[in-house]
Amino acid sequence: MMLQPILKYLRRKADPIELLSRVAPASTSLTSIVHIGAHLAQERHHYEQHGFRKILWVEGSATVYEELRKLLAQHEGPATHSARCAMLTNEDDQEVELRTYSNNGMSNSIFPPSQQLAARWPDVKETGATQRSKSVTLDSFLATTEFADQCDVLVVDVQGAELLVLQGGLKTLSRVKAVVCEVSTVPYYEGGVLFEELNAFLTAQGFVAVSTPRRHGDMLFLRKDLMRAAA
Repeated sequence: MMLQPILKYLRRKADPIELLSRVAPASTSLTSIVHIGAHLAQERHHYEQHGFRKILWVEGSATVYEELRKLLAQHEGPATHSARCAMLTNEDDQEVELRTYSNNGMSNSIFPPSQQLAARWPDVKETGATQRSKSVTLDSFLATTEFADQCDVLVVDVQGAELLVLQGGLKTLSRVKAVVCEVSTVPYYEGGVLFEELNAFLTAQGFVAVSTPRRHGDMLFLRKDLMRAAA
């Protein structure tokens, strides 16, 4: 009975994509990935190294998206990369304000910073600039792409708004094999989701956390049937 908690703790600092390649059954095909909160696709080489060949990057900031699009146009590698600009939440067609942060948009969020964020990353501050756009749910958005039925792994890294994105993607979650999600146990954004609530939601959707959470970082959630097969 103690083995599973121990394994989760030992996996705590493992990279989620590398961890996925270790725990997923060998018969599981993992070739396509949708990454929400793309920024500048820093993980593109990493994904390719782990066998992903069809990758969609989704970025909510129009200015960051333009940089992303130019970068991907110059990228050379074995995978097919595409990018879209969209603001994903749990509702369609709602006006959303994206707050801009000082680290070239890496920390952009719909939520204001907390005191904990300022204490841990004192150089990361709001610039005062905002971007407004209409929201779309994950299910509605993917229905307009070729990834509607071709998403093996979903990555969500949206600075506290992860639960909102997932709530808008129930159909998508019924099909994907794994979710990699940024989680926090400390409220770095006012109103941002914390691990306990996020974990409860993904558990209800049929996923299991493969590691234990840190204060802030990416975690792997695997479909329960695949986890049983990998045990």
